[in-house]
Amino acid sequence: MGKRKRRSFQPTGNQQETRLQQATSNAEGASPVVSPPRKNSFKMLLGSICLVAFFLRLLNLLQTFELPTVVQLMGDARGYVDWAQQIASGQWYGTQTFYQAPLYPYTLALLIKGLSAGTFGLRFFQIILGTLSVGLLGLAGRHIFNRRVGVIAAVMYALYPPAIYYDGIIQKTALASFLLCLLLGECAYLSRRASKRHSLYAGITLGLLVLTRENALLWVPVIPIWMALRIPAQRVTKTWIVISYGLGLAVVLFPVAARNASLGGEWSPTTFQAGPNFYIGNNLQSNGLYRPLVPGHETPKYERADAQRLAEQDTGRELTSRQVSRYWFEKSFDEIQEDPVRWIQLLMIKSLMVINRFEVPDVESMRVYRDFSITLRVIAPLWHFGILCPLAVWGVLVTRKQWRRLSLFYAFTLVMTAAVIGFFILGRYRQPLAPLLILFAAGGLPILLEMFRTKAWAQYRLPIAMTTVSLVVCNLPVHDESMLNASSYMNAGIASGMNGELRDSIDYLLNAIEAEPALAEAYANLGRAYEQSNESEKAMRCYQQALLVDPLLEPVDTWLGSLYESMGAKPEAMTSYRQALEKNPADEFARQRLERLSN
Repeated sequence: MGKRKRRSFQPTGNQQETRLQQATSNAEGASPVVSPPRKNSFKMLLGSICLVAFFLRLLNLLQTFELPTVVQLMGDARGYVDWAQQIASGQWYGTQTFYQAPLYPYTLALLIKGLSAGTFGLRFFQIILGTLSVGLLGLAGRHIFNRRVGVIAAVMYALYPPAIYYDGIIQKTALASFLLCLLLGECAYLSRRASKRHSLYAGITLGLLVLTRENALLWVPVIPIWMALRIPAQRVTKTWIVISYGLGLAVVLFPVAARNASLGGEWSPTTFQAGPNFYIGNNLQSNGLYRPLVPGHETPKYERADAQRLAEQDTGRELTSRQVSRYWFEKSFDEIQEDPVRWIQLLMIKSLMVINRFEVPDVESMRVYRDFSITLRVIAPLWHFGILCPLAVWGVLVTRKQWRRLSLFYAFTLVMTAAVIGFFILGRYRQPLAPLLILFAAGGLPILLEMFRTKAWAQYRLPIAMTTVSLVVCNLPVHDESMLNASSYMNAGIASGMNGELRDSIDYLLNAIEAEPALAEAYANLGRAYEQSNESEKAMRCYQQALLVDPLLEPVDTWLGSLYESMGAKPEAMTSYRQALEKNPADEFARQRLERLSN
């Protein structure tokens, strides 16, 4: 009878929530215990939150569909869609080893081939993934903590502006976030109940995540260690659970490794770009942000070719994809050894960048999208990484007695943070941290609200102090935000020019230069826009200013040579073409023009 009474006392409750409320009551005096919402209520509430998440993402999509970089895709977005179109046209196997993560372009190819999806259709698919991510994160919060925390986590992610922004741009971030939230849900379920089926699903999900976000490969050994130590099951059951996980992982990654081996003679379950990316983030001139190996070559069109060409020039022999990656790793370590103190300082700077409120842009910027999207314009100033990270610190500290259940999520967070710091910083690269931090923040928020209600400050001195310090640190002006935002406006100007909207292009580029006068690329592209507008004198001055700011910038000498040639200034044109070839001997346009003028 005693056992029956204990079971009937909590028929729909969560043991974890009861412990949390009891701990709060004991620490702060008698306080009422609120019954958790019923199971059906949780489902209805979570579904309502998902509808809100979908509406916000759809509104953002509709308000930004005429943005220049959406109409004219650039950078990685252009590269992914071009790759997807090649796949959809029949090149499913490909001819080279993977240099970039393949799952996202293959997913786009399925949508293009099966649904004839254009840019709008691809973005719409991603907001569906983003909506599902909200629900999955809510379920993860429920299994890790309780239903109330699950609801809070879902609300936080539904309203999180960077998530709304990344779900609406053609990048792999939306797919990676969905797979991560799915993985968190599987692992949260396994933390409560041993299941070979869910372990298999977790392996498959992580394998797919690795094919989307390569640094997730570092999580591969973390999960089986956690399974062996923390899953509530007998030793034999744990063994089968680990085997199921490994089988799921192998089902996804082995075919990719075999494909790479068939094309390049080398086995790799992912890609071969780790070496160049590590060098970009750790060389003697690195500032922690992305800088291409060759100035002006920021697109996938050049990245692989430049990495291989420079490595083979230095070694004097042909190199395989793995050897190219190894070359850049070795070059990185050589430069680190030259000045280890500077490298340690760089790691400290990158550590601050990872936790900073600012979303470091790539080609596109959330700042530019805010000019078009009321969703981002209203929410972004109030709810950003500079608020999320301190709330997560609070959550980690006040839930630390549950460390056994949370150990896997600690490990996920620490490993991913180290992986981002180890390379270079972009906002979309650190986005996998957001769902993890939201789980901790949501876990601690009920206690934070209870503390404010009861004014029990003294019992939370350490969490209050650490949260306050993190609030200050996370909102320090670490980045050169004017430069980074100027780059985004410059890209909008380039896209406008490619769309034939030259006046809009010039306006965007002038705004970029006004925000950051030292942005050489903006002068170069402004010169291009002026040249296409038949304003040759303005174009020439812009090209000259670009080379004054950055003498190594390509292909400005080629553009200037072509302009001189059209103006009848033959000696100046030949000089510019020679300078272009000194910087890049592979510039065939400059070579052909110089040969023609020489004859």
